[in-house]
Amino acid sequence: MNDVILPRKRWQQIFDAQMLIALIVTILEMIPKRGHTAGNIFQLVFLCLVIGLNFYVQFKCKNPSKLNHEITRWINLWLFSGIFIDVWLATGNYLLLNYKQLEILWVLLLWAAYLVLLLPLAVLYAGDLKKWYLRLIAVYLLDQQYGPDQSLWVSKNLRIMHSITWQGVIAALALLILACFLGYAWGYRFNPNLKFVKSRNFQMSVFIIIIVFATIDLFYNAFSDYDKQIYTAFFSYSIDIHSKYLTIPNLTSAIEPGILEETERYLMVLIFIAAFNRFPKWRVPIAVYASGILFGLSHAGNVGWNGETLSATIAQVIGVMGSGFLWSVLYLYSGKLWLPMIFHFLMDYLADLQSGWNSAGWQFSGWAADYISEILMVAVPLAFTIWMMFGQRRAVLEENANRLLNLN
Repeated sequence: MNDVILPRKRWQQIFDAQMLIALIVTILEMIPKRGHTAGNIFQLVFLCLVIGLNFYVQFKCKNPSKLNHEITRWINLWLFSGIFIDVWLATGNYLLLNYKQLEILWVLLLWAAYLVLLLPLAVLYAGDLKKWYLRLIAVYLLDQQYGPDQSLWVSKNLRIMHSITWQGVIAALALLILACFLGYAWGYRFNPNLKFVKSRNFQMSVFIIIIVFATIDLFYNAFSDYDKQIYTAFFSYSIDIHSKYLTIPNLTSAIEPGILEETERYLMVLIFIAAFNRFPKWRVPIAVYASGILFGLSHAGNVGWNGETLSATIAQVIGVMGSGFLWSVLYLYSGKLWLPMIFHFLMDYLADLQSGWNSAGWQFSGWAADYISEILMVAVPLAFTIWMMFGQRRAVLEENANRLLNLN
């Protein structure tokens, strides 16, 4: 789909302007420095070469080279997904440092810019990809906005604005917007929040069961408490909520993964359903379980975070897959992305209220109860989602999969 809200030519003009702005800011950053390292010079020269390649490919549009276009595509996705954010950060910090009297205005404008910063790049260079594995790579390259935003110098006196920026809420919303545009560019639904259509296969009782089961899964993950005694993995719970953790950072730190990671799940589900659409018996199961596995693997980087051990991280990678399977089914049965977002937010927020957002995210001591708890977190949701793969329950999942792909 060439036109996504704006004509392709307009997207190209915006992207070209972004490249030139990035070049100008890079040069301006080098001017105050008396000595330029080889790295600075190399970065500038490389940026000039890439921008030159872009304009060369554009001007050769009447006689395009497929190889040149593909080289340009992947260099752009790799390079500018980071550089545009760096330019945003450098510009924002300059304004916030030198014109503090307008800080609220700058923050609002910087938020607005961040929400749409990578849209031209995504639409132009990821929006026409057809192969599912290339789409996965492109999504990974574009999903770079969480993290750098923490370095924006928003005053801590602006508590809410500081926390929303520092905890990545704006970055999460930016990915959600990007996902809508990217899905539409691929020829699918623009809005992941599908309009509810009650088909003859939809059963309110099944929907209620899913909600109840998701709540039980939420309760177990948030409040399970056990020791060396095996029975405690089944019957011991502790709701240890502290008022001192009722803070804005604890709230925003839970909102961020609720939006960001469920948006990533939506993109994974969409990519896998489209990829295996030729195999109707397998596309939904692959989408559910592959997206859940990738969701688990995305936590592999938590090792060492605030003291989280390697064994605890491995346990987390495996353990969260169960909730990932369940939330994928919840989305496909309801068509409402905000539902798994709410459950994801609640799971993180309840954990924050008990130990604080900056505590180690997972514990694993190697007791038998640890292993039993791990099995329960994965096997029980897995069994439930397998049950959802049959009969009228499966039919609803397939109907919403078709609606996601604009097939009905």
